[in-house]
Amino acid sequence: MLEIDDEIVEQMITLRSGNGATDQAIKDAISALNIKTTLTLDEMVTLFKLYHQNCSDSEIAVSLGDRKKMRNVERARIKMGLFRWRDFETPFDINEFIHAVDAGRTDAEIAAMFSAGQSTVRTYRQVLDWHEVYGAPDIPVPVDG
Repeated sequence: MLEIDDEIVEQMITLRSGNGATDQAIKDAISALNIKTTLTLDEMVTLFKLYHQNCSDSEIAVSLGDRKKMRNVERARIKMGLFRWRDFETPFDINEFIHAVDAGRTDAEIAAMFSAGQSTVRTYRQVLDWHEVYGAPDIPVPVDG
């Protein structure tokens, strides 16, 4: 389990649910999370705001000037507690995955169980860890166009 200050998490949840948060308030909350990423603090503020405008990770990366930043956008977004439905769509049985994680299996062991890459397992473990930290945040439902 991740160790994150509950006050910081509460601050992020409040920012997500409130309208009209200032850039400085967003910047302060994100900065307090101490997210390790190649994205700058200003880029993470932009990510936060564009997420709330229902932009995809790809659209956010493009707006930051480089589509190649999409994976970094996704990781930082999750660490800010900004989830999408597809974050929970695993290429293997989620219940078996959770059971394996709860049983203390390593990423390598779980990867072998599901014939998946260790980085894939690590990503889904992080999604679940961050989801647990943030409780049950609102997860935007995909809109059929």
